[in-house]
Amino acid sequence: MRIAIINERWTAGATRCARDLQRAFDRTHTVRYFPEGPKLTAVEQLHLLRGFGPDVVHLHSFYGDLPYGFLAEVAQMYPIVMTLHDPRPIGDIMLKCWSCDKFITCFRCPLVGRLKRYTLFRHEYYLRRLEKRRTHRRLPRTTTFVCPSDWMRQRLMKTELARFHVERIFNGIDLNVYRRDESARAALGIAEEAKVLAFVAHHSGWTADERKGGHVLARALAEVVIPRFPNVVVLAVGGGMIPNLQNVRPIGFVDPEKLGRYYSAADVFVAPSLGDNLPYTVLEAMGCEVPVAASRVGGIPEEVEDHVTGRLFSPGSWEELGNVLLAMLGDRRRSAEMGMAGRKRAEVEFDMGAFVRNYELIYESAMAGARGQASVLDIGKGSKAG
Repeated sequence: MRIAIINERWTAGATRCARDLQRAFDRTHTVRYFPEGPKLTAVEQLHLLRGFGPDVVHLHSFYGDLPYGFLAEVAQMYPIVMTLHDPRPIGDIMLKCWSCDKFITCFRCPLVGRLKRYTLFRHEYYLRRLEKRRTHRRLPRTTTFVCPSDWMRQRLMKTELARFHVERIFNGIDLNVYRRDESARAALGIAEEAKVLAFVAHHSGWTADERKGGHVLARALAEVVIPRFPNVVVLAVGGGMIPNLQNVRPIGFVDPEKLGRYYSAADVFVAPSLGDNLPYTVLEAMGCEVPVAASRVGGIPEEVEDHVTGRLFSPGSWEELGNVLLAMLGDRRRSAEMGMAGRKRAEVEFDMGAFVRNYELIYESAMAGARGQASVLDIGKGSKAG
């Protein structure tokens, strides 16, 4: 099989997914990843695709670099699989778009005042949504959309995209890489008896930082956790917003294959997102047997089983988060039990092998559909009929 993978250049979850699939399929198929270098125009990208001649094209967040209409152009040439890592195909990247219920048309966009909405009608958000609807009308019925979470799939099924094949495939991680490192604290110079939290956010820019909830964590620490546990250590990994507190150790960017040490050093991993799909950081922490304290938003409840593999709290509630952290830090035995349960859940639901096999079935189904054949897809509960 000749597989073309097209992504934007921004290094976020979409890039992680695209690169994982590239590495996996390189062993058994012919794969080309775009763009490998500088940003391409739509004309340049189509030219390179013609030269490669793929059997299937897998699109990730390409619309960060290319016009959204590129989707319709390439769909006229090749079988298409498109994974939705964020709500931009049915809305925008703004935080409100992650949970807004107006995305069917965006005409009632809450980001636009009522006067402008009704007197001018054509505000910028509506125009972008209108353009995407026109692009979707041009797509062949055999186009396949993949969602990493049931939460995202349910959103798509309320839009014009419901007429296509819409599948759910959970993200997968390499559980040989993300596993517990018993020497982590010694390697990082952290005492075994210390109370340690980990926060990982590989993002930059206000929109992403706000969405990942670093400011929510900062207030929970300052007003609830630190007064009770003044020596708590917070390992803040990545390029996102770092809480400005003396308890926080800013780590900066870390090679993904070395992240396991930082997860393993923590008693609790914190994911205070205000909007998210199915974040890899939560899965990585689970693989390292670390219980997760996470906001009840997006696809996160599909990762974290409340009171079993971690604790869920209301998004944006710093006080609730603080109390959850107090409970988890105060009962190390129970937290360790939740961490082990998280590892077992990751082995069942989020293993890299199943992730790759399911995408291979998706590719085969898209190719069969383009040839007018019956679908070979049999993934199960994630299927449109399931």
